[in-house]
Amino acid sequence: MLAPLDQLPLVRAGELSESDLAIGPMRKCISLGGPGPLRRDDDPDDYRLWGNREYIRASGTTWVKVWLSWSDLQGELDAAPATKDQSWDQLSKAPNGQAWIKRLDRQLAAINSDGLGAILTLFQSFPRWAGGATEPDPVTRTKPPEQKIPSDLSPEGPWGWFVGFLCDRYGKDSRNNPDGAWVDALEICNEPNLLWWPQEEVGPAVAQMIRTATELSGWDGPAILAPGTSDFPDQSQRSARGLVATDWLSFTQNVLENLRGLRLSAPLHWSHHNFNDVKRVQEPSRAEQVVDLLAQHGWIERVQPLWLTEGGFNLHPDPDDPQRQARQAKLIEANYLRMRGTGDVFMWTQHTITDKPGNDFNSGLRDDFVEGGGPGPTRPAWETWQKLPGAKSP
Repeated sequence: MLAPLDQLPLVRAGELSESDLAIGPMRKCISLGGPGPLRRDDDPDDYRLWGNREYIRASGTTWVKVWLSWSDLQGELDAAPATKDQSWDQLSKAPNGQAWIKRLDRQLAAINSDGLGAILTLFQSFPRWAGGATEPDPVTRTKPPEQKIPSDLSPEGPWGWFVGFLCDRYGKDSRNNPDGAWVDALEICNEPNLLWWPQEEVGPAVAQMIRTATELSGWDGPAILAPGTSDFPDQSQRSARGLVATDWLSFTQNVLENLRGLRLSAPLHWSHHNFNDVKRVQEPSRAEQVVDLLAQHGWIERVQPLWLTEGGFNLHPDPDDPQRQARQAKLIEANYLRMRGTGDVFMWTQHTITDKPGNDFNSGLRDDFVEGGGPGPTRPAWETWQKLPGAKSP
């Protein structure tokens, strides 16, 4: 049952009781928007710039999530590389010999040097040749060819070579990276139940990705995070042409069923997004239902099994409305403290620090970034996030 926000028994961050503080710690994470910092040197989401680094540390945030787009690096190719060696060589220089990956190296090295946990998430964009599509998907006619599921997800295929390259470059053995950078976790999916196509194939595809990634990473590489489920929609969406989006519950069940018999060769953690939980309160929460599903399938790898790797409140269509901004802060606080109280959530992630002009997904702690001027004014959620209690170390 949904409950109005004003009926929730909220506890302010500065008014926690001793019993509240005795609950196991939950990590605070900030997601830095998207793969923009891979593409340019002065991007608003660069960890090292615009006060991002200072705020993250001052706010008690101990994890940072950065992004990488496969299509940014290998979308310039007309077809898949012939071999893994050719793929890795091209990835280290792409695109067009500009070696964008070095920007990521430097930002991760800064996160590492600050003693914070690092997540690298793969954006929902694949090279067109990987899925073989040249037109948008026939169901929605809006999802681009780059969001079609790659046809080969094996360890010996192009997607596997890409993941293997990242596991090798960002393993904790710094000899694999020119800047000594590493990631603690590689999140291999971003909202596949909402953004990928064809949706009929998405559960088995994600399960295969998990099998491939854990095999490639091994115990010396990054932990694997998946499936990055969107907690929207609550019911699968269909059109006359087919399945548009898969509800989070069915998708979670499907992936877990397709993982039966998996023998882990690398650390594996379950990731889930909670925008809908923040916006629409229900009992039990969507995240709590996912935890129950994991338990039913024997997912006992860690005491806190669930990583919430993206969340917050979208202010669109009225991001400048003071009442809506105040509601954003209140909703973030309410869900954060609720998830902290379950004892089952390892991490809660705020997406993002600064909104970007032209993007109508407005979940940032600050108003739109002003090109040439820096971050926009802070919103009430800026201070709320800073006060929320989190674990003191990754």
